Amino acid sequence: MSSAAATPTPAESTSTTAPLTGLPLTDATNAALPALAVKVDNVAGAWPQAGLNEADIVFDIPVEGGLTRLLALFHSHHPHLVGPIRSARPVDADILHLFGHAIFAFSGGTASDLAPIKDHSNATPIWWDVTPAYFIVRNDHAVPHQVFADTATLYAEGRRRTPSAGPPPPIFHYSPTPTSGGIPATTVTARFPAASALWTWDGRQYLRTQDGRADMLLDGTQVSTENVVILSVAVRGTSARDSHGSVVPLPVVIGSGKAWVARDGVVVQGTWSRPTLSAPMTLRTAGGEDVTLTPGRTWVEILPNTSQPQIH
Repeated sequence: MSSAAATPTPAESTSTTAPLTGLPLTDATNAALPALAVKVDNVAGAWPQAGLNEADIVFDIPVEGGLTRLLALFHSHHPHLVGPIRSARPVDADILHLFGHAIFAFSGGTASDLAPIKDHSNATPIWWDVTPAYFIVRNDHAVPHQVFADTATLYAEGRRRTPSAGPPPPIFHYSPTPTSGGIPATTVTARFPAASALWTWDGRQYLRTQDGRADMLLDGTQVSTENVVILSVAVRGTSARDSHGSVVPLPVVIGSGKAWVARDGVVVQGTWSRPTLSAPMTLRTAGGEDVTLTPGRTWVEILPNTSQPQIH
């Protein structure tokens, strides 16, 4: 289906602050929208990806085999192409709940994967397997990495299904001034059992290296962000199995643990806390001070607590 008519119409300038970036949001139409979450593949065959540099927040999440998969949240910007889109996982429900009533686009997933989404994500699901007309199949990516989408099309269908859904709440605290107690650091690395993410500060933003290579997108740009948040989490097994029979892990994002926040070439260590599903997530120093992010985009590395980030 065509997405041209579904693109949100720009409105007059306002002073609204974007809840997921802390930056001024000048489009009043976007301010009223819910968040759009898209599950993006992150393994060989999926690269190059599309749309990630226009996401407000991206979660890098452990999956089976020691690899990772991404959950990209859009609100401020609406790229014409995002993907490749892959299947949901149980942890998505716990993360999506943070964003109020989001729209959630994905491709595939077992009954065990999808049960938590239906039970407590509060999200409106758009599933390629059921409604392929809202997605794009590209021939330059082999199966199962061929599914992409235009975010305007996803937004139009999500709004049609749930017209009352409102904007997401802020997830983080933003300030142009870094939290005190940080240490200068040029690189931050999150190592998963079978994957790695290296973030390098270039004086303006962090650039991503995935598994030892520059992480380049379809448009020729390198994946970048203004903030890198690393959350140390426990990982449990689930009853879900992937297509190869491997146990689907459940990163535990409700509770508490160590956290590191990289911004402006400085890293602050603290803790994350979220005592219940419905509670907001907090990032605080050992002294109880909120750890602030610089206004801008954020990547969140959900790192198993069997590994520690490397900061240099």
